[in-house]
Amino acid sequence: MTTVWITGGKGFIGRNLAKFIAKQNTTVYGIGHGFWTDDDFRTWGFSHWLNAEIDFAGMNQLVSDYGKPDIIFHLAGGSAVGPSIQNPYEDFQRTVETTARLLEWVRQSSPASRVVGASSAAVYGSAFNGPILEQDIGKPFSPYGYHKWMLESLFSSYRDSFGLDVAVTRFFSVYGPGLEKQLLWDICQKIEKSTSTEITLNGTGNEVRDWLHISDASQLLWLLANKSLNEITVVNGGTGIGTSIAEIASLVCEQWGQNHSVNFSGISRKGDPKSLVADISLVNELGFSPRVLLQQGISEVVSWYKARNLA
Repeated sequence: MTTVWITGGKGFIGRNLAKFIAKQNTTVYGIGHGFWTDDDFRTWGFSHWLNAEIDFAGMNQLVSDYGKPDIIFHLAGGSAVGPSIQNPYEDFQRTVETTARLLEWVRQSSPASRVVGASSAAVYGSAFNGPILEQDIGKPFSPYGYHKWMLESLFSSYRDSFGLDVAVTRFFSVYGPGLEKQLLWDICQKIEKSTSTEITLNGTGNEVRDWLHISDASQLLWLLANKSLNEITVVNGGTGIGTSIAEIASLVCEQWGQNHSVNFSGISRKGDPKSLVADISLVNELGFSPRVLLQQGISEVVSWYKARNLA
């Protein structure tokens, strides 16, 4: 049976990935910040959860208790642009320092493990229109984007210098039931709290994003853990389909079912890209094909949100 570790396993992608791969004849262990009861972590597919830093002490404890991992999914790190602007050094510690410690531990203690990391389309910056290839050179605007680029550089360095078996996916807009932040969450909250049928969002509404359902994100991570990648280090994690924020808002309102309408303030955060859409030719060649249509995914999110507030 395959043994898997997930760093940052309490996060949105981590816990959903654990539930997905626990069904694949694997044993899943999680490490990261946050207390979980036994029932909580087992509900998400973890055999054990260690509330600890991603450092030599924490990882050595997992090895001592459960043996070395065949696969490590490195999902610990900063998770959004806004907090990285408010506290850039903390984001650096969470993303860059944690990655350096993990890869150095793998080099010294478990060099046969495959390591799959999560980066972000934020590394591309704001200069693109249309699908973006992995080799396209962008310039990140935010500390978050720069730190994800540093994560990727560390992965490439440890692959080239020490022969570690690594891969990274640049996720675009991952979404799904259970994500209590970002655009869909914000729209649902505004609709719920509004005293009228109109809500207002920032931006123009013309901004375009590539939306990847969490089940497809989990599928891609598992593929990267089990596929021979040859010299590939970084792949895009998206659908290849761009959808405007105005279209997203309209779909959420339609699924909500009370004839809400959306206005846009025209005010955008400095550096926010007008378009972030993946070219997924490379992951298509590896055998990845997203399965969840956006309308279906948004319907799931709205249903989850309403059920959550009725519970």
